[in-house]
Amino acid sequence: MRRKTGIVPSTLMRMMCMLRMWGLGAGAWLVSGAAWAQKSFDDMPYKLDGGFDNPMTTISGITELSRDINRLYLTTTIIVTGVFFAVAIPLIYTLYKFRAKEGDDTPPKQLHGNVILEFLWTVIPVVLLVFIAIPTWQVIFKHDGVPARADAIKVHVIGHQWWWEFQYPDYGIKTAFELHLPENTPVDLSITSGDVSHAFWIPKFGGKTSAINGNINRLSWVTPPAKMPEVAGGDYYQGQCAELCGSSHALMRHVGVVHTKEGFERWVKAHNQPPKVETASQRDGEQIFGRCIACHAIEGTVSATIPGEKIGPNLSSFGSRSHLGAGTRKNTEENLAIWLRNPADLKPGALMPNLGLTEPEIKSLTSYLRQSTYKNY
Repeated sequence: MRRKTGIVPSTLMRMMCMLRMWGLGAGAWLVSGAAWAQKSFDDMPYKLDGGFDNPMTTISGITELSRDINRLYLTTTIIVTGVFFAVAIPLIYTLYKFRAKEGDDTPPKQLHGNVILEFLWTVIPVVLLVFIAIPTWQVIFKHDGVPARADAIKVHVIGHQWWWEFQYPDYGIKTAFELHLPENTPVDLSITSGDVSHAFWIPKFGGKTSAINGNINRLSWVTPPAKMPEVAGGDYYQGQCAELCGSSHALMRHVGVVHTKEGFERWVKAHNQPPKVETASQRDGEQIFGRCIACHAIEGTVSATIPGEKIGPNLSSFGSRSHLGAGTRKNTEENLAIWLRNPADLKPGALMPNLGLTEPEIKSLTSYLRQSTYKNY
């Protein structure tokens, strides 16, 4: 069916192609969703536990940075929604008004060299971009390049394949997976990578930031108040590596843990305390851990006195962590045993090899790592 403008046929073809692609995509999504729904959640391979207190969402930001980003998104959404209606309404009107009549073979009128139209569809996008650019610049200059406050908690954040390391230079602490912070306190993060490029991101805190080997990017916020100050473990906020970094990129999670200021002080004091080895099983596990000290360290033991950087996470407070394998599974005896049998079963491509441990050795090492390094803070 012909139309009386030269623009409409190509537009219709694009719309029909887009609808076909959306239909195919939606169909594939429904089929795959139905297939997954037939499995129980626990049977899904490499599942990521969803049991944290706070969902990983950008909608309800809890820092000034995240709220500024959300306001910018809202401004942009309003503008692009207006653009959508400004295009869709005339398009629908054109389709109705200029549809071809039965038996009408008149060729559509062609428009060439209309200076006014060309001027308008050049100027209008520029104006819209300016309205988006100005608030974007305001947010960038408000938060980027601001000198660190003297009272800020300083943390060096290092991305590895596939886990996050957190170093607190003022406290002499190195840890992994859990970024512990006091409430209502400025934080200054220095973010880099030990290998390939990663991206540090805790959505509710805001500020997705690239971690690049040989380069340091900074990220700053003021932590929110503790929501549940009576809970000793603090408030957990989920994070995720936001840049494709290898085969286990999706299994590279981390959490921000917000304590009361007293709770944070307890965590600092407890972290570097030596492990408590109290049972025969734990003593056997301590001896077996001697095979691991080239890659891992536990403060207060010989492993922490070996010079040089470790390629594996610091395990000083491993028993107190909520999860293992950078958030891959809950930190339970069963899951740790699976990890020790063969780490690649939980995290494909993990640098930690299969150590060939016997079941009694796994049981002893599990007892040592989970019980001896548990810190009551």
